[in-house]
Amino acid sequence: MLIPSEIRDFFQIEKGQTFLIKGLPGTGKTTLAFEIMKTLCKKDNGLYISTRTHPKRLYLTHPWIRDVIPSKNIINATQTKLLQSLKSTGNEISSYYAVLDFFKAFFEEADEMDDPMIAIDSWDAIMNYAFNLIGDAQHCFEQNICEFARDLGIHLVLVSEFGDIMPLDYIADGVVTMEQLRLHEDEGPNSMRARYARQIRLDKLRGVAIRQKTYTATLHGGRFRYFEPFLEYKDPQIAGDMARIPDPGEEWVSTGIPDLDTVINGLKYGSCNVLEITHGVGKRYYQILTALASNAIKNGRGVFILPSIGYQLSTRDIFVPTNVIISQPQGETPEEWGNNLLERWDELRTRTGRPILNIIGLDALEFAFGYKELLNMTNMMFRRWKETKDINFLIVKTGQESLNMAIHTADTYLLIDELNGGLCIYGIIPRTEPFNIVFEDKNRIGLIPIV
Repeated sequence: MLIPSEIRDFFQIEKGQTFLIKGLPGTGKTTLAFEIMKTLCKKDNGLYISTRTHPKRLYLTHPWIRDVIPSKNIINATQTKLLQSLKSTGNEISSYYAVLDFFKAFFEEADEMDDPMIAIDSWDAIMNYAFNLIGDAQHCFEQNICEFARDLGIHLVLVSEFGDIMPLDYIADGVVTMEQLRLHEDEGPNSMRARYARQIRLDKLRGVAIRQKTYTATLHGGRFRYFEPFLEYKDPQIAGDMARIPDPGEEWVSTGIPDLDTVINGLKYGSCNVLEITHGVGKRYYQILTALASNAIKNGRGVFILPSIGYQLSTRDIFVPTNVIISQPQGETPEEWGNNLLERWDELRTRTGRPILNIIGLDALEFAFGYKELLNMTNMMFRRWKETKDINFLIVKTGQESLNMAIHTADTYLLIDELNGGLCIYGIIPRTEPFNIVFEDKNRIGLIPIV
């Protein structure tokens, strides 16, 4: 399902449902209308009345809708075409009823189809064109159109460019709003974390329980798709049944997530890579770390893990214990623990004969030793990483003192955010737009652009 199940259930309650899609220009209203028709219409049973898209362009921009809306069912309702059509009826075009009869003709044509659906895009433009003809009777006209659809049992989708509440909201059986929201809005428009995402808001669906008010959505690939919230996380099982992902190059290491490798080209030897976890993500980011560690092991690389606070690993979670070392401070002084750390790194390099992957929770180090000691320790670690070409992955939590230090030392800087119950990830270094994180079969992680 590419549309929320609530919308599907809404149209299955009975025939003749009236549905209003609202939102500012560019938010994805037309694509959502087409996706609804693609999902719910039978072949050739869609009728599209457009005031903005020329029929010839429809299949160029949305070729996947051809089997639902044949060319004969695409109505050009630009102002010129609309007035010409009204004149051709032979009625007095100043008549309110002439305009009403014009639309009734389409409903009667659709009534010959099996479970038809009509989409009018945009309804505001139609009303503007006909304003001189129907005057102040717009609300009455809208009521008549919706009642006509209900009487004939024809689903009607109306697209509006207005995001505010209007009388049509009360007339239609269902109302949704397409929106663009800015992530980290409190940090200002120039913040390095500021990104834009798309969402659908379910305002009203008569007869349907709305499980969630807003869903993250995307128009990636020219199709509408929404994302379910990701509510659970799996216990970390290093290696397991995850497929091995080859490294993208001689000087680069795979993240274990092919889509992420495509975006940032993987992790470079000797690099410092930072992953910031924002509030609300909880433990759901663990699978990102699991994929990274698992793939490094399967590619013959040693892995050192200093678990972030809350990230629990035991020997039973490790597929190749001899190539993995898990360690965290347990009462040692910073100097003692730093010396032990260097010994463990050397031990792993000796076992594998190549640079190792370090996954280090900076929050755990900051909690154990304090920020000042952490600065001294990281200086030592950075020097060693450059000498040995180890690949280093630091976990920081929003609000940590060490966050600014991590930003200034990062070759790659990624951020994981909570968004409408799901997770999105995007790059600060290099800058990328947000991707929704999806968890697929066999523990595979996919990234879908939120566009």
